[in-house]
Amino acid sequence: MNKGYYELEDVMRVLKKSRSTIIREANAGKIPSEGEKRNRKYPKEAIDALAAVQKKREKSNQPTLIFSPSSPGDLWQEVSIGRELYGDDDIVPYQTLLEWNEVNDNICMSLKYQNKVVGYSSLMPINEDVIISLINDKIRERDIPPEAIRQWTDPNISVYVCSVTVKPTDNPTRDSERAGIIIKNTIKWALSLDRQLKIKNWYGIGATEKGQHLFESLGFQEIVSLYNGERKGYYIDSITKPVSLVNRILERLTTVPTVSLQRVKPGDINNPLLCPTRICNERNQDTSTSKS
Repeated sequence: MNKGYYELEDVMRVLKKSRSTIIREANAGKIPSEGEKRNRKYPKEAIDALAAVQKKREKSNQPTLIFSPSSPGDLWQEVSIGRELYGDDDIVPYQTLLEWNEVNDNICMSLKYQNKVVGYSSLMPINEDVIISLINDKIRERDIPPEAIRQWTDPNISVYVCSVTVKPTDNPTRDSERAGIIIKNTIKWALSLDRQLKIKNWYGIGATEKGQHLFESLGFQEIVSLYNGERKGYYIDSITKPVSLVNRILERLTTVPTVSLQRVKPGDINNPLLCPTRICNERNQDTSTSKS
């Protein structure tokens, strides 16, 4: 082989493309070549340059943030994040999450950065009497029995907005962007559920000022106020009714990456839940923080 040129097999190896693709792209002028088709040569300098640019392109397009259904491994990471933020008394034990997951495995979503959970959210179809006990602080989330969890295909279900959590880092800008991603895609997830399923009511608890503000911005009505307003329960019968309010929230997050809604298991009528599964790129690529 001439040192200044590659053979076809070498080009296939360097560019990681099939023989037919190399020939087709060479004929179209996309890959530099010299000579007739049967005796074609490929300039080594040009092919190496193409490979270097291709590698940079693939690296820059590599997905970094994924919002998708939580696996059992993801759930364990979520427990660890919750324990770090809230302590053992205010988190749902891992075994309980697994028991819930056995009943309905489409209730938790996680935001992952390089396969590590950095945030999560949960929408749970639960018996309404259990939700009422929750918002009145008669029971805690860890007390929800698996038998109280419903299937998304059940008629006239009530949904409890269980959690929207971000793992904090030492980069407030990154934390804010990740929070925006989770909020925006959880809202879109909820809207898709409300459109396609027979959901009777939505409930949630605002235990912080930001949480209360978000529920109220989405049109939820306050129905319970405890501990001098530090903990409030909210209700709405359809999140698609206050369309202008919902659109306003989404408009505020127009700079936040979003994901398309795709079926978890296409064609499976037992799993009609539309879940955000496509990949979004994180604007800030710095991985120097200790907790990312």
